[in-house]
Amino acid sequence: MNAILGVRIRSLRESKGFTQEQIAEKIKCSRQKYARLEKGLIDISYACLMTIAQVLGIKVEDITSSVNNISQEQPMFRANNDSIQEDEFEYINKMIDTFYVHRKLYQSVRQVNVDE
Repeated sequence: MNAILGVRIRSLRESKGFTQEQIAEKIKCSRQKYARLEKGLIDISYACLMTIAQVLGIKVEDITSSVNNISQEQPMFRANNDSIQEDEFEYINKMIDTFYVHRKLYQSVRQVNVDE
């Protein structure tokens, strides 16, 4: 979640024409710490979000709305008239099958490399 918030903060900062140095100075932290915040490497407190929003002249919701708007992957159509739960079940089964195929392939390649 920190990475999502960081990307959103960076996008808003750039759209307002601020540099990292300018924002860091206004929120009283180093540019390096602010850069880690934008990269999602450190936790972002609500107080920090409020301060950044105030500096950018926006609402905190403008930043946090990016977390709420994460779209969940949904099938675009159903092959039959089954319910969404059955579609999700099929999707999960396909993902598991793909995982096992890749795992078997990896193990077979790894065994060849070990034997050499």
